[in-house]
Amino acid sequence: MKMRTLAALAIAMLGSSSLLAVPTLQLDIDGGTYLGGTEESTVTNAATFDLWALGKVPSVDTTIDYYLSIALLPQSQNIGDPANLGGVTVNGTALSSLIGDSEYGTPPIESISNGGELGPHGIFDTLYYQIAFSFDGLPTVASYNVQDDTAGPAGEELFKQVFQIDASSLAMGYGLHFDLYTYGETNGNRTAITDFAPFSHDAAYCVDRNCEPVEVSEPSTLALFGISLIGLVAIRRRLITS
Repeated sequence: MKMRTLAALAIAMLGSSSLLAVPTLQLDIDGGTYLGGTEESTVTNAATFDLWALGKVPSVDTTIDYYLSIALLPQSQNIGDPANLGGVTVNGTALSSLIGDSEYGTPPIESISNGGELGPHGIFDTLYYQIAFSFDGLPTVASYNVQDDTAGPAGEELFKQVFQIDASSLAMGYGLHFDLYTYGETNGNRTAITDFAPFSHDAAYCVDRNCEPVEVSEPSTLALFGISLIGLVAIRRRLITS
């Protein structure tokens, strides 16, 4: 077989695999920019934006909860005393009103019986919050891969949950990092995260579009959520293969 024919076949195979490479879970930002390299996230530097949680039909389970986590970076061990890091709202609700659902460490908030948390991927351990939701009854869009907007297989669809994020009251130098996942349960015990958006399909809000770390003085006290924290991040992303 001629080399030209082999090359054409290889290209066709690559093209077909990219069509099948739409993950079960993804995060996207309306008007965001996908950064490759070591970052591999969809990012925005707009303080108000729509975050999309995408779930492949019918791969997601519409009978269970999925979770969006919103994480604080830079990482800090200095937690406990109040400090004003600003405020965040999600769908018009201040996260400070949900103070009981914040956590320090690695998602999920619920304890996992055998350790199966998310990998740290340069984000955790840090302060984070998680929001539960279901894909059941959500609108759908044509399937695509957020990395390059490549269309998925013909006829494939994605559920889309929209989270309206307002980070305009965050303290200077911070931003938000988002993960999407679900976890299993056996006999009432959380067992492990069973599915999650690949770390290459996460999303972030950061002041600098390149999402490099922003030098922020470590506050002598770091707020848990007297100020609706949830997430703040001077984002530095390092991809860790799960």
